[in-house]
Amino acid sequence: MNRRNFISKSMFALTACGYSGLIPAMAAKSTHSGALTAEAFSTMASKQTNRIGIQLYSIREDITKDFNGSLKKLADIGYKYAEAYGYDGKFLGKTLKETSKALSEVGMKLSGTHCGSGLLPADTQSKEWDYWRKGAEEMKAAGGRHLVQSWLPAKNIDELKQLAEQFNKIGTICKKGGVKFGYHNHDAEFKEMGGHVILDFLVQNTDPKLVFFQMDMGHTINGGGDILGYMSKYPRRFLSWHATDFKRGQGYCEVGKGDVPYEKLFELAVSNGLEDLTVEQETGGDIFLSCKNDFDYLIKYDWAKKKK
Repeated sequence: MNRRNFISKSMFALTACGYSGLIPAMAAKSTHSGALTAEAFSTMASKQTNRIGIQLYSIREDITKDFNGSLKKLADIGYKYAEAYGYDGKFLGKTLKETSKALSEVGMKLSGTHCGSGLLPADTQSKEWDYWRKGAEEMKAAGGRHLVQSWLPAKNIDELKQLAEQFNKIGTICKKGGVKFGYHNHDAEFKEMGGHVILDFLVQNTDPKLVFFQMDMGHTINGGGDILGYMSKYPRRFLSWHATDFKRGQGYCEVGKGDVPYEKLFELAVSNGLEDLTVEQETGGDIFLSCKNDFDYLIKYDWAKKKK
């Protein structure tokens, strides 16, 4: 932002972002000349928060080259939460605690992680449950909230039935460990398996007290799913949203530029119990610019602006 006129620009930014309620307090701490004191500005900055997170897979090429620098870029955009990916006991060679510490140093928090579990429905090993116990324990210690299975291993209806049962067991493990377990869809979950739409079957056959769903908006459009229909049919099951977008006939795009009905979705955010909003950018090009455009689009919604 151009800060040549510091106070007027600061006031404008606060108002535009929905933080006008801080202005009276700022004014009370200003100097006689009207300039904002360092103490007041520091207090103001600490209160400028939001509920928007980002899936770090969005910047996978950059973060493997410059871990801390990439996190700083996301923090500078305004993101307050980050979701890791491919957790196999570590994330890019770091423990979840180490990842959480690195995020904290730039003003962000770890929300959770997508998991790299095998989940073999036909022959689940005891080490599979150890994986989830360890993950729940480490996520809790790192200050995160959830573990998310992010791919579908079932290849037939029998395996799908077994998978639903396993989800309930994993949900129990995670609940005992103090975190939540969820499932993240792609586009294939809107196909049928054994006469059932895959995503519907998983929602209907898992315990809402143990398993939540993380709807990926762009993948849902790509798969032919009715996003608003799912929110209505299964209220308070989709507690996490992956903010992506997809334009029919064109492909994935920045948030707000595709066919995901975000205006109507955010009208349902509170009634549907939305707890987590996480951007996942699916395009190429200048990825940090796209992530900024995603953030700038989402921050206009009241739910996103509220302090977590």
